Amino acid sequence: MNTLPKVSIIVPVYNVEPYLLRCLDSILNQTFTEFECILVDDCSPDNCPAMCDEYALKDHRIQVIHKKQNEGLPKARKSGTDKAKGEYIIHIDSDDWIESNMLEEMYTKAIEDNFDIVFCDSIEEGTGRILTNRPTSDFADKVKLIKQLFSLEVHPTVYTQLVKRSLLSKVLFPQVSCAEDWVVTTQTVHYAENITNIPTVFHHYCDNPNSLTRDNDLEVRKLNENYINYSQIVNFLKDKYNDISIFDPELSNFINKVKLGVILNKKTRKDTYRLFELYPRSNKLIFNRKSKFSFYHKILLFLATKKIMFPLRLLDLYYALRKKLQNRSR
Repeated sequence: MNTLPKVSIIVPVYNVEPYLLRCLDSILNQTFTEFECILVDDCSPDNCPAMCDEYALKDHRIQVIHKKQNEGLPKARKSGTDKAKGEYIIHIDSDDWIESNMLEEMYTKAIEDNFDIVFCDSIEEGTGRILTNRPTSDFADKVKLIKQLFSLEVHPTVYTQLVKRSLLSKVLFPQVSCAEDWVVTTQTVHYAENITNIPTVFHHYCDNPNSLTRDNDLEVRKLNENYINYSQIVNFLKDKYNDISIFDPELSNFINKVKLGVILNKKTRKDTYRLFELYPRSNKLIFNRKSKFSFYHKILLFLATKKIMFPLRLLDLYYALRKKLQNRSR
């Protein structure tokens, strides 16, 4: 490209052969043309590397990074971000697709008043559920906005955000995948001076059965990754704010949600206490009014904080017995 692009689109690519062409075509069909698209092939085992190279030959705006070994989604996004030259950056997952006017509308909005971040809405293909990014408070109130990230009133998904490259250069990217969007967005929201949103669905999220979030054999690894990334979030907030209890009860509910998933899974339960020590205040806010857990789950969480696991073992026996009876009835 003879001049620097205005927007850089980062697309990590791994094992998405059935979806990749749809994603790339939706990018090349943008009404806004002053962009570069950086495809990060994370050692994909399918035909994706060749497909990426083929598209790069078709359009000079497409560049391809072929990683020498698989490093995971966060590092793939970081590799693309490091190479980006655009004034703004957006991350798009390679199994999703975007509306043709997404970049034009978001970039135009961004330069109106020099916004650091522009949010848009996303829709889940299949369910029709719309993920909205319309905070109940002013975008200028950082504490309230970060709390709304934790409560999902504002979604942390990086693929619904056009972000200034200079802002992303301050971000310490996570090393592992689980909860990685919260790690990045908590930081960008903190650093941003001017944030806005466009209340329009521009992004289409597609359910990929091969994605990490659908792999049911990685419970222990997910526990470790959640611990690492939740720790990064808590440590970042501690570094930037004198008292992070200002983010409660949303922060505690955010952490307690992953605790509940860990204690309900007997494969990960033995390592659960690291999460209970991550942010001790959350152990005291299990019964807060904004918590959406059932009373039964609150009791289980409370007992787990006291290291009383007997009710959970009874629950395991109940599920095992129910499964055995179901097998007999077939």
